[in-house]
Amino acid sequence: MTTGDIATAAVVGLGGAGAELARRLSAAGVPTVGVEADAAAAERSRGRFAGTDVRVTHDIREAGAADVVIEAVPETGSAKRAVLAGIARHGRPDALVVTTALTATAAELAGAGRPDLLALRFLDAERLTAVELAAAPGATNRSATAFGDLLQRTGLKVHQVPDRPGSIAPALVFGILNQAAWMHHEGRAGTEELEMAMRLGCGWRQGPLRILDGIGLDTAKDVLDGLHRRLGPRFEPAPVLGRLIGRGDLGRKSGRGFHDYRTGPVAQQPVRPGPSSPPAAPGTVAVVGSGTMATGIAEVFLRAGYRTVLVARTETKAAAAAEAVELALPGAAPAPGETRGTLTSTADRSVLARADLVVEAVIEDRDVKRGLFAELGAVCKPQAVLATTTSSLPVRDCAEASGRPGDVVGLHFFNPAPMMPLVEVVRSERTGERALATAHDVVRRLGKTGVECADRTGFLVNYLLFPYLNDALALLHHDVVGPQLLDGVAKSVGGQPIGPTRLLDTVGAHVALAVQRRLHEDYGRAEFAPPPLLEELVTTGHLGRKCGWKGVRAYLAARELDAVA
Repeated sequence: MTTGDIATAAVVGLGGAGAELARRLSAAGVPTVGVEADAAAAERSRGRFAGTDVRVTHDIREAGAADVVIEAVPETGSAKRAVLAGIARHGRPDALVVTTALTATAAELAGAGRPDLLALRFLDAERLTAVELAAAPGATNRSATAFGDLLQRTGLKVHQVPDRPGSIAPALVFGILNQAAWMHHEGRAGTEELEMAMRLGCGWRQGPLRILDGIGLDTAKDVLDGLHRRLGPRFEPAPVLGRLIGRGDLGRKSGRGFHDYRTGPVAQQPVRPGPSSPPAAPGTVAVVGSGTMATGIAEVFLRAGYRTVLVARTETKAAAAAEAVELALPGAAPAPGETRGTLTSTADRSVLARADLVVEAVIEDRDVKRGLFAELGAVCKPQAVLATTTSSLPVRDCAEASGRPGDVVGLHFFNPAPMMPLVEVVRSERTGERALATAHDVVRRLGKTGVECADRTGFLVNYLLFPYLNDALALLHHDVVGPQLLDGVAKSVGGQPIGPTRLLDTVGAHVALAVQRRLHEDYGRAEFAPPPLLEELVTTGHLGRKCGWKGVRAYLAARELDAVA
């Protein structure tokens, strides 16, 4: 069958996904029958299709004449098999049959009577712009192409992918969503902290809990149950989902889930308010380090009007770091509305004694950082706030080494620091209120948004992000998918701002490996174990942006050439 042969369609199951597909097919000029489970459900659904050409019935036999029949009933294997068996009994042998099963594969469900079954997979029907399309072994390329062409007529971008549980992007994103729900369940973060961290730290349009609300918490739990059975412990549904479902809070469709869509957020811990009388801005800020993060952070302070001192190990490194900052600034004069500070660079560490705020941005090595904080604790003046930018080490390690833990706080900037709006403000068990208030105030003065979090490895964003990168690298390592398709589906189907291979190249494979090792050491869970491909990237020097963007794609291309040779 070709796309020109598809003149009529039927959609069985008119929940969120089925209703959206029926509307799209009808709008594309394809006469469409919607089939509900019973007469009452059909009657309720008719009002949702007012103004469209979708005809609603409860008799599955009326789908029998359609050229393409899409099964879109809830995500349980028994329900889908029963519907697919009914379609096989009543439908035409030459019709295309498609399932929306996300966890069961098309190959599994083909046993219900259609060996040529196709599987249509996506994340959120409310924001449907792209889909993944997989096929059972008995399906022909011609049928997959014909249905893909039909979907494109409805305005959807189509990616043909291997037939696996959760497909590619939905499984990757559901891993993050479930991890966020677990963090909420364990009290590691409240609703708004999690939402803001992923929106501002990762560029998501919506936070993970709001995405779950949009999918429907009952639907999300069904999907996670299926992925848990097929893909392992990472997908065990967080208990908070069952608790919310049990009291009827299903997300946006019921008016309440993690958020209350009538009055505001619920089931959350409040974002920490700022101090009632903000402390005075530090007069002098010293940034210790000369790498990308150090120069980026110095640029941020300079743009905000601070007297900024870059302290490097040598005068040569100090001069190069200062040049990097100056080159990043837009010309000699400040932009309109910008109050430019002053910049000094030096290897003379005596300047640390005069700083009101010291921001450490040296190599991510425990011994190096502890040594520096021991020095800062000894030479910095009383009341100076000492901040670490660590992304994987506990702030308490630096605090203990300083001998003055009440003055030590974490300020985790994201790379590139001048562009990324989020700063994680990390309090150790012994961080004092004055240091914490100063940190929040400084972040606001920098024009950033601070999210306060406890001193646990990975904080908020990295704890969620790095298992996702591991999952993506596992797909590449096992040749499930190539980097171009992986990045494409992650962006268009998964809603990610950039694909995982480009994200890893931006972070740097060496940085990612250090973070992964620390996460795995501290938590001992499989999802944090550094994958073999990440180790290979570091060993072969494919670090990403740091080495001229020679990263994941270049390494995999070279490996493929070696295999052919």
